[in-house]
Amino acid sequence: MAVFAGADPEGDAAAAWRAATRVFERFAAADRYLFSVPMWNHGVPYILKQFIDVVSQPGMVFGFDPVAGYTGLLTGKRAAVIYTSAVYGDGRGPAFGTDFQAPYFNDWLRWAGVADVSTVEFRPNLVTADAEGARRLAHEQARDLAKRFG
Repeated sequence: MAVFAGADPEGDAAAAWRAATRVFERFAAADRYLFSVPMWNHGVPYILKQFIDVVSQPGMVFGFDPVAGYTGLLTGKRAAVIYTSAVYGDGRGPAFGTDFQAPYFNDWLRWAGVADVSTVEFRPNLVTADAEGARRLAHEQARDLAKRFG
């Protein structure tokens, strides 16, 4: 928050800021991103959330204007995201969960400035259904996406 307020971090905070900057620079150097995002306890895996928290820094992933609000700075980049879940899936009732995974992650990508986002979902109900058809469809979608993504 010191950087967000315009101050320079000092001491341990400066070392942490340098480490976060290095992680961001590696991330920002890519033109295309590939994410595999399994549903984890009704959301995204904690390590992905930690990564988002580390790279989502002012002047790196986003800019901020008190009048206009946030501006994503990772423009001109593309992302492919593979979403998986074992029980949750579109069209299933609330007893099978809610999607706190794709809306959260897709929104973060857009907030960061990544507007070109393609997704593949593999969401069979592994508890009650045969997953093979869904697996074949997800593989086909991933192959088609890979052809366009390069």
